[in-house]
Amino acid sequence: MSLAKLLSLDVDFLQSMMEKTEPEVKINAFKTSLGSKRGDNYTSMLYRITLYGENRWTKGLIYKCLPDNTQARNTYKSEMLFNNEVTFYMRSYTAFTEYQEVKQLIQPFNSVPKCYLAQSDTVILEDMQCKGFTMFDRIKGLDFNHCKAILRTLGKFHGLSLSMKVDEPDKFKECVSDAINEVYYRSENELWYKGYYKQAAENAEKMLESELTEDEKPKYLDKFRKFVNMHESFFGYMAEIVKPKEPLAVLCHGDCWTNNFLFQYSKDGGDISEVSIVDFQVARYGSPAMDLVSLLYCCTSVELRKQHFTELLEEYYDSIIGFLTQTNCLSHYPDVRQKIDEEILKYNLFGLGVALDMIPIITCDSAQAPDMYAKDTTNPDEEPTKEPYPVMTTSDQCRRMITDLVKELVDNGRL
Repeated sequence: MSLAKLLSLDVDFLQSMMEKTEPEVKINAFKTSLGSKRGDNYTSMLYRITLYGENRWTKGLIYKCLPDNTQARNTYKSEMLFNNEVTFYMRSYTAFTEYQEVKQLIQPFNSVPKCYLAQSDTVILEDMQCKGFTMFDRIKGLDFNHCKAILRTLGKFHGLSLSMKVDEPDKFKECVSDAINEVYYRSENELWYKGYYKQAAENAEKMLESELTEDEKPKYLDKFRKFVNMHESFFGYMAEIVKPKEPLAVLCHGDCWTNNFLFQYSKDGGDISEVSIVDFQVARYGSPAMDLVSLLYCCTSVELRKQHFTELLEEYYDSIIGFLTQTNCLSHYPDVRQKIDEEILKYNLFGLGVALDMIPIITCDSAQAPDMYAKDTTNPDEEPTKEPYPVMTTSDQCRRMITDLVKELVDNGRL
């Protein structure tokens, strides 16, 4: 179902879709609107659907579909990513939900929007905005309270994998670890993305050259150059490190940046009452440390990490241990805190690799981001061959964040 089909949606289709979960509702009308702005998403198009029924009933939906632009789909491998998200909703999260129902958990993980439809080119979800959830400003960067709330949510999400792997290993293998495949860092993508990462590293090197003093360059710039040049292919290095290693491998979100977490606040507008996770297109099975370093290195300031890094990780550990205690699985992971600490050390440089790609995306102006809604000018008789190119931004914030991260990793002996 493409944008053209979105525009031709009718009440009958929507009624039949809603009958599975709300059979008593009679839909009379609906309207559609754009669901995101340029720079907020990179592999799909989002639209909002508002349903209207009898007795003033309304419901908001998010309609997510493949870009109509053939070139964009090809460049960002949207179809492969989209299929991964469909698998997450149809198989993995369904299995997680069934497992939690059997366990009768008092505090289950349910921080995912309700899915009404998931197929090869369309995902229709509950619009969390209608429940008061909002998106944090990606350019500002996460503060302590928002980062803490995300880490507590990730702790439950990761704990769910570890628990189900103990209690229902066969179903977990079938619906999670074998069902979700790495869609980005895989060997067959190396030729496609090799130039992308080479350019991203070169862009970062130029930022470091402009930000570092001459006295600082031997200490920081030289080590950065050695790091990006120590492997024949930086992308190949990333593809190798993402491979899952037991016993702590979990279903990771895979794309932990600000826009993929929505927040609901208490009625007085102060405390964060709930977090909702969206966009599972890059979900992968592997070390939980990948989600942690991606979030902390791409979405927080160096000042926040210096002051609260240990405290934030404690929030994550308390959450994952609390979930494992609730499922009676903690005895299978008696040293989970120590082991994940060790994983974080191993994945520091993975976090840097993700940051070279993501920090420019997070800090760029909307006009500098790829336009997924652009009109398709591709000749249908020609095979699209445009390779991806990293987002280019010259913002002071981008240069500062990348420089701060490199200096932090060098000073801590990680780079």
